[in-house]
Amino acid sequence: MIKFLITILIFFVLVIVLKNSSFFSKKSFYKENDLKIREDKKYKIECELFDEIIDRTNRDRERQCYFKCGGDDIVRVDTSIEYICQPFIVEER
Repeated sequence: MIKFLITILIFFVLVIVLKNSSFFSKKSFYKENDLKIREDKKYKIECELFDEIIDRTNRDRERQCYFKCGGDDIVRVDTSIEYICQPFIVEER
């Protein structure tokens, strides 16, 4: 009889300890997985300058820098005429 009561007491203590731990917490489990998925999807790619257009008709005198990021992926960066186009940029995707 005493062994049975001790076994039940140990069982209840284990249930209470495991229930309060973060092991069975669905919120923390999903947050960790979502964070890992988001980190895995982001990456950086280097884009090289392939064209530069200075629009003199625009009052702001802007400079348009065109970067090729691979394939048909083209990124346009508009800057002031005072700044030159950089030879490359790094884009986060």
